Amino acid sequence: MAYLMVLTLMLAFTSGAADPGARPAAAMIAPAAAADILKKSDVATLAPATFRARFRVTALREQADPMDLEVWRSGESKSLVRFLGPKEKGKYLLRLEGGVWFLAPGARKPVKMSPAHRLRGGASLDDILGIHYGRDYVIEGATETEEAGGPLVVLDLAAKSPRAPYARVRYFVRRATDRPVRAEYLLKSGKTSSVVEFLEWKEGSRPVVRKLVLTDRLGSGLRTEVTLLEMEERTIPDGLFDLGDPTERKKLEERSPDASVSLMRGAFGKPGAPRPRGWCRSFPAPAASDSRKTVRAA
Repeated sequence: MAYLMVLTLMLAFTSGAADPGARPAAAMIAPAAAADILKKSDVATLAPATFRARFRVTALREQADPMDLEVWRSGESKSLVRFLGPKEKGKYLLRLEGGVWFLAPGARKPVKMSPAHRLRGGASLDDILGIHYGRDYVIEGATETEEAGGPLVVLDLAAKSPRAPYARVRYFVRRATDRPVRAEYLLKSGKTSSVVEFLEWKEGSRPVVRKLVLTDRLGSGLRTEVTLLEMEERTIPDGLFDLGDPTERKKLEERSPDASVSLMRGAFGKPGAPRPRGWCRSFPAPAASDSRKTVRAA
């Protein structure tokens, strides 16, 4: 009798395990393999160490016009954001190791801003330049799961410091390409505050995110699109990042509207001229209302 009861229980367990509707358990990933995946997919490390780039930030459900930005970055600790709108001439955000400052013509002194300051819609400077997950977070767990498009690795990350942009992050990476698909930013309570989806990539030896969309999950549901219009790997004058001396920044304002084009064109603007190392293509053409020219690599 006891034998029959055990056999019945075993059959019931086996039948439940074979249920075709049951969702398969996520497979655990070893810590060393998870660290390697994060290193290869870390958005902040995929871009060149020093570059000049132009971005367009659009709040998708607002009536405001898109915001065009020029970004100059030198290493991980120095970034300058130049606002390109006709009413924004001379205005900058300067990020140094000690914080973020707003610089404006006529201001008596720089104004220190929160690192989480939103440039347009839900997009902060960290969202545009990429959060350095490998540097600022530790991996608490890693699993593999299936979604449309193939296997994904899910990395559960915790901030090393209270100064990190988000307390916790769930980072989804396509296993076949080592490219991130999305990141979910969580509060200390575990509630999702926002999500960033990495939608398009610039192909090449150095993959760079071409388009991403941020979605607020705390109430408004606001969606903000960030598009990379062009990027150039180049040395950056250190004077651009001088908090007290605006000389180099004023030179940017003195240039003609096509100055950024001439910066990239240089000697290889002539047909058949060689391109220097680090040349990156321009991406989508600006909207019809944008009169600036865009250099395209053939």
